[in-house]
Amino acid sequence: MPIIHGVFYDISPHWNVEKAKGLDTLVYVTDGKVHYQVGDRAIELTKGNLLFIPSDLIRAWENDKKVSHRKYTIVYENTTKREFVGEEVFLFKPRKSAYYEQRLTFLNEQWLSNRIYHEELSQNILSELLIMIAQEKAEWHISPVKETYVRDMQEYILQNYRRNISIEELASLSEVTPNYVTVLFKEVLGVTPIQYLHQTRINNAWNLISTTSMSIKEIAEYLGYCDQSYFNRMFKKWMGVPPSEVKKAQEKA
Repeated sequence: MPIIHGVFYDISPHWNVEKAKGLDTLVYVTDGKVHYQVGDRAIELTKGNLLFIPSDLIRAWENDKKVSHRKYTIVYENTTKREFVGEEVFLFKPRKSAYYEQRLTFLNEQWLSNRIYHEELSQNILSELLIMIAQEKAEWHISPVKETYVRDMQEYILQNYRRNISIEELASLSEVTPNYVTVLFKEVLGVTPIQYLHQTRINNAWNLISTTSMSIKEIAEYLGYCDQSYFNRMFKKWMGVPPSEVKKAQEKA
């Protein structure tokens, strides 16, 4: 798991960074324009652009002369090989830009909060983002037809995640066989439909624990889990801590 050293949100900064080496770095621009120099490559970032800079490359950035900018920057250390993002600098514009921005906002809030488990949760969010980036990179080589099929299934899950969705339902969306649904979903997104359903539910569970007075049992039932112990196991699997600990920390805050 990556070790985060800093999460920053720059709002119309009036300072630049001279050439220097650093840690692995993710930059996501939410507004405006900013200029980076990574090695011998000049890169212009605009709204919605995401840039990965590996630690061994010299980098610098400066403001645009006419347009201010806002951006998230995450600096982190990989204790193992870069199994998701690779070893080279790359720039791309994520399709789900609103979701990326939402997750980065949540990551920034958690990192600055110093609440219990904020480091563990921050690391999990960064890991999720790195996996999403890897998925999109892999999809550059996937046929548009397959991608369209899976996007339709993905949207269907996001609209209906509170109930039990069958593989047959997903198959009917694109008129493919049920056996092919899991293969297709895994190829495009890197997870199975069931894994994606649980991930969506648990992300919403964390928000409900943090923003409502609902009990753990009520949240589990609301999200379609009849067995609370199963919900607890799934929550800990995705978030690294049991929901009861998150609830206790929220009540003390």
